[in-house]
Amino acid sequence: MNKIENFKKIMKKSETNRVLLLTNHYQIIGDVYECSDCNKENCVNLTNVKLCNVEDVFGCECEYESNYDWLHINLDKVVAFSFLK
Repeated sequence: MNKIENFKKIMKKSETNRVLLLTNHYQIIGDVYECSDCNKENCVNLTNVKLCNVEDVFGCECEYESNYDWLHINLDKVVAFSFLK
């Protein structure tokens, strides 16, 4: 089972598609969007995305610096994630 399949398995058990992803530089919150035409190996498709610098999140209250309608995230760059209810 590859990373994206494991990710989707955990998402199904969580019964939510709202996710918080952490990379070395960003906190990303968004809704996982299933798209068979646009899925790429090890990529997660997100909609309604809020992106914030990790240093801002842990230093003080984060004012989200960027909002995106659509964003692809490579799971190889994700160091942690949690599904949000």
